[in-house]
Amino acid sequence: MLNLTNLQTKGYDELIENDGEVVYQVFAIKKSNGIYITYYYTVPKNKLDQAEDYEIEEFNEFNEFELAIKHIQSKGANLSRFNVFKGNKPL
Repeated sequence: MLNLTNLQTKGYDELIENDGEVVYQVFAIKKSNGIYITYYYTVPKNKLDQAEDYEIEEFNEFNEFELAIKHIQSKGANLSRFNVFKGNKPL
């Protein structure tokens, strides 16, 4: 089970093939004063230099941890890969 302390961000990024196209994805979740914020980002790898035109970036807030987890999993996140972000955090 994924455990979060207040103001902690966990997640991961990856390159994955999706329908024959390699895409860069980021999944993250953060707990902030009882609110759970999810982050999802995706862009085709071959469009990284034009990301602003091709990216999908979503921030969502949930009052319940379980709802946040279900949402991020619906985007394709693998919870076993979530770890504490080091350096630049998406949230």
